[in-house]
Amino acid sequence: MQSTLEQRFPHIATKLTEVWRDGSQAREYLDALLFKESTRAERHGFTDDTWLELTLLNEVLRLEYPLRVSSTATDIWAQAADAAQLTS
Repeated sequence: MQSTLEQRFPHIATKLTEVWRDGSQAREYLDALLFKESTRAERHGFTDDTWLELTLLNEVLRLEYPLRVSSTATDIWAQAADAAQLTS
């Protein structure tokens, strides 16, 4: 039995299958589908059932490939708070 995504948007299902093993690529692709505005005016959005399926896949992806904070990452808000405390 095929999912709604496979039935209505086989190209998206195929692309997700291709990029799924690379968590960052899959995350980028799903983010583009779900959250970023498209420059293609002919898009009408997803139906509710397709949207639910994509958001479920997004949650599964984030559980399977959680974001890791880099040891070189900088929290600018923490730095600002530290600086404010030093000047007080």
